[in-house]
Amino acid sequence: MTYELQSEAAAAGIGLKERVETNPAEWMRQYFRHARSIQRLDVLFDEIRPARSGLYRLFESRKSRLSNADFSVVDGRVFLRQLSSVEDPAILFALFEFIARHGLKLSSETERCVESALAKAPEFGKLPLWDYLRQILVLLHAGKALRAMHRLGLLVYLFPEFQAIDSLVIRDYFHRYTVDEHSFVAIENIHALRASTGDLERRFRDILAGVEHPELLFLAILFHDVGKGMPAENHLDGSLSALQSISQRLQLEPADREMVQFLVANHLRISETIMRRDIFDPGVVQEFCNAIGTTEKLRLLTLLTYADIKAVNPEALTPWKAEMLWQLYVSSSNYLTRSVDDQRVHTQNTAEPQLAQITAFAHDLNPDSLGKFLEGFPKRYLLTHSPSEIVSHYHAHERLKTGEAQIEILRRNGHFELMLLTLDRPALFTAVVGLLSSWGMDILKAEAFANQTGVVLDTFRFSDRFCTLDMNPGEIPRLKRQLRDAVSGGINISDLMEKKFQPPAKSPKVRIESRVHVDNSASAHSTLLEITAQDRPGLLYDIGSTLTELGCNIEVAMIDTQGHTALDVFYLTRSGDKLAPQHQNELRNALLAQL
Repeated sequence: MTYELQSEAAAAGIGLKERVETNPAEWMRQYFRHARSIQRLDVLFDEIRPARSGLYRLFESRKSRLSNADFSVVDGRVFLRQLSSVEDPAILFALFEFIARHGLKLSSETERCVESALAKAPEFGKLPLWDYLRQILVLLHAGKALRAMHRLGLLVYLFPEFQAIDSLVIRDYFHRYTVDEHSFVAIENIHALRASTGDLERRFRDILAGVEHPELLFLAILFHDVGKGMPAENHLDGSLSALQSISQRLQLEPADREMVQFLVANHLRISETIMRRDIFDPGVVQEFCNAIGTTEKLRLLTLLTYADIKAVNPEALTPWKAEMLWQLYVSSSNYLTRSVDDQRVHTQNTAEPQLAQITAFAHDLNPDSLGKFLEGFPKRYLLTHSPSEIVSHYHAHERLKTGEAQIEILRRNGHFELMLLTLDRPALFTAVVGLLSSWGMDILKAEAFANQTGVVLDTFRFSDRFCTLDMNPGEIPRLKRQLRDAVSGGINISDLMEKKFQPPAKSPKVRIESRVHVDNSASAHSTLLEITAQDRPGLLYDIGSTLTELGCNIEVAMIDTQGHTALDVFYLTRSGDKLAPQHQNELRNALLAQL
């Protein structure tokens, strides 16, 4: 329908009860709502199969590999085994997770049952809504499931804020979709990257592979534009206001809430930087990175921008825009990696906003003691840890005065996190990764920082390959005791690895070429070492052992794993100085031989 016809139909009030004139945008909103109702009739017509009775089709569904105890699948549509079962919230959310997992459609009968269950005003307040929702968001067909939830009223029932963009039209020549549909398409754009084969899409797929919490990205996309339907002058303000109540309803962890708010608040920043600034100017990149802060935020914001632009219309993400988006990501990622060692915390600098947040979080802290603890840590430490985590580390630092290494092991979503706070000593990092490897733990990510007084804070994220800690929770205290022994030098890690560690016998399905890059220009007082290698159990121990043998001290370590690829960054010194050229060559050759 052309712009002119839209205006004429709105002026005549066609389709409206009172036949009164309305503005074209509002008329088009009503048009799309009517179209959605008509589309639902298609479900009924599509289910009419005169050649076979419904009873026969239900009998045939028992042969479907997708049918289960709660749902039957017939001709690609989902039927309920018991019509009233969706009155149970667990079954209701399982239904839409089923859709998101398999990409199926709901039968008209199932849709009526869902609407009937919602008409009884079920109480969802005490349920773990975020656990249900994120299981849907991360699955391949999340867009299809979310559309069904929206069409049947469940999405708005859970999040009344979403009603503001229901069938909302942005009336210009650029936006093809209504605002709610734009959000669903953007989520689908991210999921489509997983199966992409083009060179351009493969770049962004690799970024997605390195994202720690994709569910937070999808949540931000879902609600990033709800402010467009609100009276706020700036739609970002409306979206952020809505997100506060949504986050409370979902009971998000403080760090997750902060990340989603950051993504929504900044979802236009990359587009504005690309269109208005010279992204090849180092000063522009530095300014941009100062606003972003961490590589994880950079990854998520880049993907959100990719999906957001591509969901405006199929031609919106031109090859030029995609290339500029990629170039800004690459230059910013390099800056954030290479500037870590030089950007240190100096507590006398009152301009540090994170320091004020930490002080406000815990009023009983001694500001002078806190300042001494933070002095000399990389600024990345403040950016990658929440105020509550930093306060916890500070209290561990206070307990360190007893002389015993402070260790915490916590179970997170599908993995474990280890925090180690102790005084620095040679081969400390190698000892810890060696002990974890000897226990069969697979290290996914790690960071090692030191402050001005030589206190080291190491954090590790690892998976329990053999479920040792899951099946035997009593083993966690024993692991902590052995870690303390390893830190103090009471365990010979080399002997332990030889006795207990068994490398994998199978060859990897995907071969990753090993690369070692050594650079003395990236930091004022350390040598930058960047390693790309095939991920395998014990890899980090082998790298650490080589560094120890060559007399290298780790000033900063940032360890990451993306799929089968290990991406490890170290800032090194030798006898307090950068590595000399001959030592760089020696290190490079030794590592390549080890890898």
